[in-house]
Amino acid sequence: MTSGFKLFFPARRAALIAAALSVAAAFPVCAQMGPPIAPDAVTPEIENKSDAFDVPFVPSHDNVLKAMFDMAKPTATDYVIDLGSGDGRIVIAAALDHGAQGFGVDLNEDLVRIANQRAGKAGVAEQARFFVRNLFDTDISRASVLTMYLLPEVVQELRPKILRELQPGSRVVSHDYHMAEWRPDEIRLVELSPDQQEAIVYFWTVPAKIAGRWEWSLSHPPYFDDERIGYSAVLQQAYQDFDGRMEITLADSRLIEPKLAGKRIFFATVGELKERMVRHDFEGVVEGDRITGTVRLSGGFPTITLPWSAQRTGAAD
Repeated sequence: MTSGFKLFFPARRAALIAAALSVAAAFPVCAQMGPPIAPDAVTPEIENKSDAFDVPFVPSHDNVLKAMFDMAKPTATDYVIDLGSGDGRIVIAAALDHGAQGFGVDLNEDLVRIANQRAGKAGVAEQARFFVRNLFDTDISRASVLTMYLLPEVVQELRPKILRELQPGSRVVSHDYHMAEWRPDEIRLVELSPDQQEAIVYFWTVPAKIAGRWEWSLSHPPYFDDERIGYSAVLQQAYQDFDGRMEITLADSRLIEPKLAGKRIFFATVGELKERMVRHDFEGVVEGDRITGTVRLSGGFPTITLPWSAQRTGAAD
């Protein structure tokens, strides 16, 4: 099962980097003009250090932060990790405005120092911490919200790590760059200042791993008399998209309207049972190799809702 999701990479970041480099060239290292620079100020020299790590420092606009938080909806129970955290603004804002905890990582030790200073001045030093660390070596498994503003090739290289380490239901937000075949759940264009091109913010929810064979049974009159009906479903998955086939003791049925949102799974079947067309609407929560939820039966008899529990018994064929 493959996804056809394709989008262009915006040129905005390249333009911003070029602008930053031109500003840096206008300020020779040997001269300090004007008032003294504050200890937590990001100077052109500090910005230039990030270029050496192939992760240029281009801070996200306040409007982008607002969009990120509106999409990810962090709360005081969330843990936010920012990859390529720069001056710390994302994690600090998450702590100040939403009560979240978290940390950021960056290879530029001067930016990390500045981010920690700013967190201290904002009174959230215990909630928002920053470390000099390679983002590929960073354990991100604690994150319920992951944010990033990185170069496109870096974002795509991170995709396997994100899917491997984050728990299902975790939210991921990226400024300007997407993760190729992994289709975003939401895309938002963000207005900046009148002289700047719009920014793009992408949002994903990490899907549960549901590929494989699942089995369960149901028993309820009048649909099944006193008989217990066995079911199985073989599911194939590509990120949050899935399909498959249903096998029922009395008759086979096709799987329709599949939807996967983090841990929550939805699908339906329509088929003939006891010489009547019966629709099953399944809804549940995936926890490892078990799904627990409800199924609504409708068709030849009054609609009923039953508890439903399925067990993964093997890999997909």
